[in-house]
Amino acid sequence: QAGRNFNHLVQSTKADEHQLVTSGVYSWCRHPSYVGWFLWSVGTQVVLLNPVCFLLYGYVSFIFFNERIYVEEYTLISFFGDKYRDYQRKVSTGIPGIRGFQGPAM
Repeated sequence: QAGRNFNHLVQSTKADEHQLVTSGVYSWCRHPSYVGWFLWSVGTQVVLLNPVCFLLYGYVSFIFFNERIYVEEYTLISFFGDKYRDYQRKVSTGIPGIRGFQGPAM
């Protein structure tokens, strides 16, 4: 669904073809690939019965995605403005405790 809009690097300029995708899996959570990675990183430790790494992976992953989503959403708000703000209000990031950028409008 995201197609060419998806990139592993946070973009700093909006390309003409960039579109805000809010349907499909993006209607369930704003960052489905991050949710998947987060669940994989902690889930593997549950399967391996490794409580120390479960806690460490959970902590490190939370810190990483909290910062990454904050920066990414700052950029998305600068690209899409109120359209993205409305999307934020309706759909969570998908990772409990991570809200994304909630600062003043730009």
